[in-house]
Amino acid sequence: MLCGHQEVSGWSSTLFTLYAVFGRHPIVNMLLQAVFVLFLSYVIYNLLYVRQFSASCGKYKQPGQWYFIKRVIVYLNCLVRTWTRPDDGGKPSADRPRLKSEFPIAQNEFPQLLQSHPSALDSVYMNGVDSHGNTLVAKISRRPGRTAEVWLMLRLADGRYFHFPRFPDTSVYNTDGKSYTAGGLQFTVLQPMLKWRICFNGLLRAGQRDKWNGEDEGKLVHVQFAFVWTAFTGSFSNNFDIDASTLSDAIARETWSLAYRDALAKFSRALQRYEVWGGYLGTITIAEEPERELLLRGVKDHTWGKLDWDLFDRYIINWAYLEDGTVYSIAAVSLPRMMSHFVYGYVTFPSGQRSVIKKTDLHLSCLGEFTDPPKKFCFNVLAGEVNCYITTHQKQEQILYSGNGWSVKIHEQLTDVTLNGVRGWGVTQYMYRHGGDCPVPQQRSLPLLHEPAAADIKTARLLVLPFRDPACASSQVVGGKGSQLALLSQMKENFIVPNGFCLTVASYKHHLQDNASLEAAIQHLQDVAYGKQEGDLQALSKAVMAQFSATKLSLSIEAAVLRELNALFDNEWQHKPFAVRSSAVGEDGAEASFAGQMETFLGVIGISEVCKAIVKCWSSSFAYQAVEYRRNHGQVVAADMGVCIQEMVQADTAGVLFTRDPVSGNPGIMTINVSYGLGEAVVSGMTEPDTIYINRTYNNKLSIASKVTGSKTTKIVMKESGGVQELEVADESSECCLSDDVALELGKISILVEQSFSDSRDIEFAVKDKQIFLLQARPITSINIESEFELIHEQDAPVLTDDEMLTTANTGEVMPMAMTPLTCDILTNTLSQIRQILLADVAGIRSPSYTITCFGGNFCRHSFLNLLSGFYFLNEWTSPFWTADDTRTVTEISLFGVRLNNANINNLIEARYKNTRAPFWRKLYMQLNLIKDVFIGKSYCEKAFQLCEAVNDNAYSTSSSIERVYEEIERKIIVYFKIWDYHILTSTSSALASYVMTNQLMGGHASVVTSEVMSDVAMLLSTCTDVLSADVPASLAKLALAIIEDGQDEYFQSLTPEAGTEWLKSDKNGRLKNMFTDFMHMHGHRCIREAELSEKPWRLEPSKVVRNIQELTVKSNHLKEKQVKKALTVDEAIANIRTPLSYLQKKFFRFLLPRARLAVGYREQTKSYAIKGTDILRKGYEKLADLLVEEGYIPDRELIYYFTHDEIKVLFRKRSARLVNKAIRRRKSMPNLTKLQFPEISYGYPTPTAENTHEPDLSTTMELKGE
Repeated sequence: MLCGHQEVSGWSSTLFTLYAVFGRHPIVNMLLQAVFVLFLSYVIYNLLYVRQFSASCGKYKQPGQWYFIKRVIVYLNCLVRTWTRPDDGGKPSADRPRLKSEFPIAQNEFPQLLQSHPSALDSVYMNGVDSHGNTLVAKISRRPGRTAEVWLMLRLADGRYFHFPRFPDTSVYNTDGKSYTAGGLQFTVLQPMLKWRICFNGLLRAGQRDKWNGEDEGKLVHVQFAFVWTAFTGSFSNNFDIDASTLSDAIARETWSLAYRDALAKFSRALQRYEVWGGYLGTITIAEEPERELLLRGVKDHTWGKLDWDLFDRYIINWAYLEDGTVYSIAAVSLPRMMSHFVYGYVTFPSGQRSVIKKTDLHLSCLGEFTDPPKKFCFNVLAGEVNCYITTHQKQEQILYSGNGWSVKIHEQLTDVTLNGVRGWGVTQYMYRHGGDCPVPQQRSLPLLHEPAAADIKTARLLVLPFRDPACASSQVVGGKGSQLALLSQMKENFIVPNGFCLTVASYKHHLQDNASLEAAIQHLQDVAYGKQEGDLQALSKAVMAQFSATKLSLSIEAAVLRELNALFDNEWQHKPFAVRSSAVGEDGAEASFAGQMETFLGVIGISEVCKAIVKCWSSSFAYQAVEYRRNHGQVVAADMGVCIQEMVQADTAGVLFTRDPVSGNPGIMTINVSYGLGEAVVSGMTEPDTIYINRTYNNKLSIASKVTGSKTTKIVMKESGGVQELEVADESSECCLSDDVALELGKISILVEQSFSDSRDIEFAVKDKQIFLLQARPITSINIESEFELIHEQDAPVLTDDEMLTTANTGEVMPMAMTPLTCDILTNTLSQIRQILLADVAGIRSPSYTITCFGGNFCRHSFLNLLSGFYFLNEWTSPFWTADDTRTVTEISLFGVRLNNANINNLIEARYKNTRAPFWRKLYMQLNLIKDVFIGKSYCEKAFQLCEAVNDNAYSTSSSIERVYEEIERKIIVYFKIWDYHILTSTSSALASYVMTNQLMGGHASVVTSEVMSDVAMLLSTCTDVLSADVPASLAKLALAIIEDGQDEYFQSLTPEAGTEWLKSDKNGRLKNMFTDFMHMHGHRCIREAELSEKPWRLEPSKVVRNIQELTVKSNHLKEKQVKKALTVDEAIANIRTPLSYLQKKFFRFLLPRARLAVGYREQTKSYAIKGTDILRKGYEKLADLLVEEGYIPDRELIYYFTHDEIKVLFRKRSARLVNKAIRRRKSMPNLTKLQFPEISYGYPTPTAENTHEPDLSTTMELKGE
């Protein structure tokens, strides 16, 4: 939205610093003297001949006196600032393979603390486009005072356009003030710098409106969408990454003074901004239309600090995505007091290389200086070393107003673009000063109802608290239901919250301390629930409830209750009926409601009955249903409890109101379920209530939409003697029991409640003589829950282009079928960061980041390799010697065993890399590194072995702390990363050696590989000796033969695999036991799906190996034949080559073949170590799962594999019921995902080929092809 820039201060100190460092050397001193002479000459020339030029368009400064020297000073200052840039954790390395949430760059992703200033903001802007004309623009700008600015524009491929109902105004009030949530739009960080969730459930206006009309909202349509945005570039920081030459040019044009320097420094410190590009995948529903799936690409812009619009005159920002995967962001800004004209930006090419803008003819004076923005314009930029000619054509424009009193006018244009002839789609944003009036009435947000901070609670130790006490608003003090009632009681509106008080958690704990045997029984119940002890959970629950109900309230608690009853109701309390309700810590919150899990007692009269009801409420917390619910949602089984005691209303009618449609979440429809008598008849489902639907406009105007009259055959009323009774209703059931006036008044009240809590609410109410009473207001927890589509695709990698080449080849060996979310997270991120480091640090053709586009990624939790970005990166544009054909041969033979017959692949490689620029030394460095790896594979093997041996498995077993085990796993992830890095290096070396042999056999023309040559290469490498992977079947065969030789084969075959395992381990089979033990020591970490963390290795399930041995003992003749098979020597292998060889070629093969065989051996050796590294992690997660189950965070140990690594941390720190529920849903989808099958090569977004599976319907957004 605006330009932040590098701070420029201490210009003279920069020169002195350089002199102090370098000036003592005599040669350097001579050079500095020469520079001084030139500088002095320049000064004299400027004094005598140069005059200040006049400004263009009256405000854009031009170079004048001292321009050159000022520019040099600023340029040097920028360089020093770049060199001293603090490490924000944004660059992956072998010792930092994962982006942790505590890194500064990750912290920047989350909502920032708003400063106490009217200009303070924290803004996230996102846009996304595709080739079919679908475009999304969304922005939430958090402001002080529970306000925000919201932008939301949606254009569909069919030309329909929808936008936020307040447009052209962008103000939204009554936000929660702490998250990116406003106006139905929500941004959520899933993984910092990598994944965000963007969702909306609300009303949008159909058609365009650029002028304010407070009376007519136009046609409002219910729209829902949810996207997961995944980054495919690193971040570009306006504070550090802007090109020094463009910044120095802008500043050098200005008139300098100390005041100017201070203003510039103040502005640069006031505002932070960065951009990241990524892909969106999600679904959208318009009104009642079928759900559609979209794949978009676009930018995420995060800006925070203080934004003073008075400093700005104009700006323009161009964002665009091109069909070849190029993205750019190019801006021009005019800040009259600091930089009258400043152009900055970057182009990120498909290879991932980012080039900053060094020169451009883009100028604000040519772009609507005195008119509206142009509909079409073009300009040139020099991005790094690439000249770019860009055209921009508007296809839709939306006018918006921002700032206090509409001080700023924004033209947001949806555009078609080209860059050097490559077409694309984007957004262009113009900012103008607005001198007109603001017709929108100014509003103020209501005070936010929220729980008090722990430090503000002074009365938590009291046994009872009235609703009006501030501490009663804390759910940790009185439980969820009591907290919500206390908060509701703070509102001073046209409704009544019946008076009452809460027994605190301190009362509950006091009662347990007075009943030690009960406390022990509860602990035993919890231990059984968490699997620490054996027992019948249902029977124990029943026993604890009976034991609890048999206890009596202590005299001190009873006295406290009596005091509060007298204080609130005087002597009248003895005849008043009360509702006594359970209030557990954790219920009625944003993550889980626990509705109906515990008891409520109505019509309770007298202190004796109140005390009994209190004990029964506490007891109901241990009902089997409640215990199982909490256990399955990762909540504390023996949860702390409060109890609410509230005066009852003898209601004429009562029921429930939802401020949004409870099914669709439509905010334009309120739903009331109401019946005669007490609301218990509605809540329990005892009777069929009336249903009233209320239309709600965006401006909160209400009208009755429709009514559905229920039978209402039963109502519940209070008895004079206490308690309640059911009565049959005969004469009144034909009419709606709630008048329109009361229904609409109830709707108005519910809007105030919703605004005060800043979220949608499920409100329980009662009506007596047309007076409305509110009895409860809990959050609606079903809004914005992840859909099944999201859970399937949430870990999908971004697809850079619609021609992206993705393959499952070579992944099925260690990872067939779908992976668990934890494996997706750990393995995919590891492999991607290994390739990121290679392309960024070694090749220099990519900006370092934590994105997952280089090596491959997951789709529907299946593993894919990215051919274009991850394998074809050596070519004419990135290497001094290699061509695209060379790289294709190496890659395709190693992955597919053949050269692919697709002539278009070379075109795709050219489109991906043709604009990539790297210095010759960097290309040579990368080439030499690849050659070097062929000769030092042994070193990589030794390092991988040392890492495995150095791991201390006892670090897991000796710790009983979840936090410490998690930290130990994070240390092991670094080991895991390094071992896999060595495996990738040896695999590359093996592929390179294979290519060299192929090339020689083809006479230097490896682009067309014959079947005869492939057969020769296979023969040469298949006769390798000392290959670890071959040791597994060989060792099993030896063990099977030993059993046969001992004459035990028939007996062994008769045993079950489990019994056979015990037989092999027995001491009486000395030789067999030793052989089996040695095999398990060497290969016990292996299994079928070796890289899958949830898969049980042979060390845990040796019966799988024993079953294979039993099968081998049946094939004794075949085993003996395999034992006598002899490996070929180098000379024998060369003699068996069918392709004619020259004398020199044979000499070359005698040199190369031993090394190629060693490369294969090293590859298999490091693979075994990589799988062992996986097993090291697996042991850590097994231990962590045990601890999480023992502490009740998850219901069973297998569920741990359905969280991501970072989610596990959130789980044990916040005990999130929503995360547990999400993991359970993920596990349920696993069988269907496992059945999915994909073509070996997918172009664009991978689509399953198997029948009866969920296939993403992306036909509206891209062309899908496959082979």
